Amino acid sequence: MMETENQQIGNQIKPKTTILCSICDLAFIPSEQKTLICTNCIINQTDITIGITKEGIVNYCRFCHRYLRPPWTLCERESKELLSICLKRLRGLNKVKIIDASFVYTEPSSKRIKVKLTIQKEVLNNTNMQQTFICEFVEHYQQCEDCKKEFTPHTWGAAVQVRQRVDHKKTFFYLEQLLLKYNANDKVLKIEQVDDGLDFFYKTRSHATRLVEYLSTILPIRVKQSKQLVSHDASSNLFNYKYVYAVDLPKVCKDDLVILPLKLCKELGGVGRVQLCYKLTTIIHLIDPLSMKCSDLSIEAFSLYENEIEVYNLKTHQHEFTVIDVERIHTRNLNESYISSSQNAFLPKLTKISIIRESNNYLPITIKSHLGDILKPGQVAIGYDLTQMTIESLEDISNYPECIVVKRQINKEARKLRIFKLKRLEAQNVMEEEGAERKRNNQKKQNDQEEQFEEFLDDVEKDKELRKNINLYRDEDKIKKLSKEDLKKKQKKPVQQQQKKNNDDEWQDDDEDEDDIKLEDLMKDLNLEDKPELAEPVDEAQDEINQFITKLEKVTIEK
Repeated sequence: MMETENQQIGNQIKPKTTILCSICDLAFIPSEQKTLICTNCIINQTDITIGITKEGIVNYCRFCHRYLRPPWTLCERESKELLSICLKRLRGLNKVKIIDASFVYTEPSSKRIKVKLTIQKEVLNNTNMQQTFICEFVEHYQQCEDCKKEFTPHTWGAAVQVRQRVDHKKTFFYLEQLLLKYNANDKVLKIEQVDDGLDFFYKTRSHATRLVEYLSTILPIRVKQSKQLVSHDASSNLFNYKYVYAVDLPKVCKDDLVILPLKLCKELGGVGRVQLCYKLTTIIHLIDPLSMKCSDLSIEAFSLYENEIEVYNLKTHQHEFTVIDVERIHTRNLNESYISSSQNAFLPKLTKISIIRESNNYLPITIKSHLGDILKPGQVAIGYDLTQMTIESLEDISNYPECIVVKRQINKEARKLRIFKLKRLEAQNVMEEEGAERKRNNQKKQNDQEEQFEEFLDDVEKDKELRKNINLYRDEDKIKKLSKEDLKKKQKKPVQQQQKKNNDDEWQDDDEDEDDIKLEDLMKDLNLEDKPELAEPVDEAQDEINQFITKLEKVTIEK
């Protein structure tokens, strides 16, 4: 049946024809649809999901909890990353427009993943159809390549062996904090601790090379590379190697006493033979305890004269001295360019200090020191006593100072007030020995390492330059145990109360050190794996009722 409607266009009236739908008998304009069926019937009769797969398979590794994209990617359940993996498994989505995609909750034990999709497609002229349907994916267990290697002797593809043949681990403690701060160990498979250093194992050679390049930017190192053939495919001419990078650090550490040969002293500009290492970066920074001139020793020069250089560590040859007087050396009349030169880096901090040995309190000694902003009268300092050391290469010790002060001593009572802590690398100790006597040796080594780490914490606490590359975290257990007075000392003072040292004549005599670590300088230790403990609910109304009852019990009623 055909009907005619009038449509007015300006002054003219144009007839408009409508027909009835052959399915639902609804009148519509056939010129707009160009069919004999109305729009609603077209939507009901058409399925735009035809040609789209509604079932799929997702490969899942149960050991490392990763999904195959490829490559293998770590994804949480119902995450954006997992949704993109599922959508890539569906065929036919390139012909439609995706309006919405979301997960439908399923139990993880069912190994089923359901995705709810809303798509849109143009069915006829100017007719867009939108439809919602659910796709189901099944998790199939498949072991990834990395997990396969864990069950074979070829777990790692490259290793970095960092070695320093010294009696203490001070440099490795500093290296450990650098790796943690800048996340330079994110690709490591495992870390093994040996007597002389650490071994880092990586999956690929590029990851190991990245660590070696990073070490070359922070420490003076020597690198040797070697490789071992693991397998060979003769048909395709493919070789599989294991690469090992041997990274050797010089036997000089911070606070070590270095005796240079005469030839090297001339090459460095006529410096003295007795030097003190005050910092270790890509080069070895030395200071002359007699002239207080600084010099730099490169790793190439050290390697050339390594057999002639003598190194004495502070742990074996340390002596205690009591500071009785500190007098600052003024630098007013000196040229500014002379003061700002690299050789005179410690010139603004130079002092004359009078010290006495702990073993002999009757002979005061006056020496120069570069620790003018650290030492104060009455404190105990640690350093070298050249009169008590046997240095065969030095013919006449009288040309050098009797004592060399290195740093200030921190007593064990002050360690209890320490409010910070450091994170450590998870390293496996592969040098553990068996047997009763060997176990005692292992226990002794462990105690020595703990004491060395405490000494490293002392250096971090008093060295502001050292703390720049280290993340310090709040030790909440020790902070809670502090008294109110001690806690007040660990907080920063207001700006109005801080003393300003603008002139050279002003000297700080307070017991507190400006370089001490304050609570505001520490970071909060956040562990995402730990679940927060639920606090017990506090019913304030019940507490008020209990207080009211106790008051009533004290009231006596007279008859």
